[in-house]
Amino acid sequence: MSRRERIFLAILTLIAVYFLIWPLWRAFFPMEIAPNEGWNAYHQDAAVHGVLYPPSDALIVNNYPPLSFYAIGWLGKWLGDALYVGRALSIAAVMGLGVVIALAIRRLGGGKAAAAIGGLWFVAVMAGAFNRFVGMNDPQLVAQLVMGIALVWFLSRDARGLSAEPPILLMVAAGFWKHNVVVIPAATLLWLLLRDGRRAWRPIFVGVAAAGAGLALCIAIFGDVFLANLLIPRQYNWKRVFLSMGRLQWVLPALLIWAAWAWHERRTEAARFTALLVGLGLTSYLAQWASEAVVDNAQFDLLIAAAIGLGVAYERIGALASATGWNVLRLRGAIVAILVIRLLATTRYEPMLILFDPGYRAAFPAHAEIVRQEASRVAAIKGNVGCLNKVVCRLAGKPFAVDDFRIEQLVGTGALSEAQLQQQYTKHGITIVETDVRANIESLYRDLARDIAAWRKARD
Repeated sequence: MSRRERIFLAILTLIAVYFLIWPLWRAFFPMEIAPNEGWNAYHQDAAVHGVLYPPSDALIVNNYPPLSFYAIGWLGKWLGDALYVGRALSIAAVMGLGVVIALAIRRLGGGKAAAAIGGLWFVAVMAGAFNRFVGMNDPQLVAQLVMGIALVWFLSRDARGLSAEPPILLMVAAGFWKHNVVVIPAATLLWLLLRDGRRAWRPIFVGVAAAGAGLALCIAIFGDVFLANLLIPRQYNWKRVFLSMGRLQWVLPALLIWAAWAWHERRTEAARFTALLVGLGLTSYLAQWASEAVVDNAQFDLLIAAAIGLGVAYERIGALASATGWNVLRLRGAIVAILVIRLLATTRYEPMLILFDPGYRAAFPAHAEIVRQEASRVAAIKGNVGCLNKVVCRLAGKPFAVDDFRIEQLVGTGALSEAQLQQQYTKHGITIVETDVRANIESLYRDLARDIAAWRKARD
């Protein structure tokens, strides 16, 4: 590894560490990071001492597979609170994914510097642009990590001519942790089919049989309500596909770098395999975004694929340099410069405030106290309570009675009218309560452009 590359890695490491300050700092406070946090925590509690999949006429729903709820629920019982266990696992999963991406790049022929650049870029983008999920109690990133481990295992076994069945089974297990992590198994099976169709049929059969057996086991344990919850009708809006294009801005630099190299070396196995990962990742992302309530986690498969492609392209950029007459060192320097510029081109500056503003740091325990006050207020309300901030309702000891996602889908698909919804609230004795916005972490978001505009307005 050259001195210049060590400098590249040092810069990317500093950026990743800087962006990680925000999700690490906020993880210790009880403010809700996103609506999924309380939703997941309620179901993690139910996995330990309740009903995991509610009846189809309930005002709540659980459309996730069961593994994460049992694992985090029991860990939460032993360690104190599933909410914070889930947050810790999420942060660990991001770190683990950086390592897994580096290992995948190595398996595809990348050197140490290329592997580190791909892994560090992924961690920096996640912590900077997609930090809502970093350190949030949600199963998505752990599922991505398990799937990534299975990918590296497959690449290692495949290089030695060994069967693909063991990593395929691990991929199936990851799918029962979170069900929308589909790109890696799809790319793996397609790769086997394209390269050697006869060899692919056995792992395909094993994977399909294992997934079918898992679904059958879930139905046997939970009953028909498992499928009723998993297949809940939901709204689709294809206009969201076009709106989702803007969120590709963070992954776009890596995709363009990869595409420039992959097109030039399109006949190589590394280019073809990464093209499968990237193509399926983009397709999956756009398809998922057509569904209402889907957010940035739909892009994580694509982000992982782009990071792997980036590392391979960095390593093999010499082929492109030879064709263009450009200097390899300058090309690699330009790659890192493009990545760094895009990473730093953000108006969010919470990490800086955490480091240098005591007043901003003091706002966190103050808002945490507001969460506890709101929980005490909700606890004093008789009967069931529906909170948009489910972390507050859970802290108040209230049962999970209303799921805003479930309500949105029931009303949006026409299954319930607004009048019928109010009747359901009355029937179940549910009081809908608005909580203080400061009980949500969004109240502590800071945007430089918005703050400068507010300062100018106040000055004028």
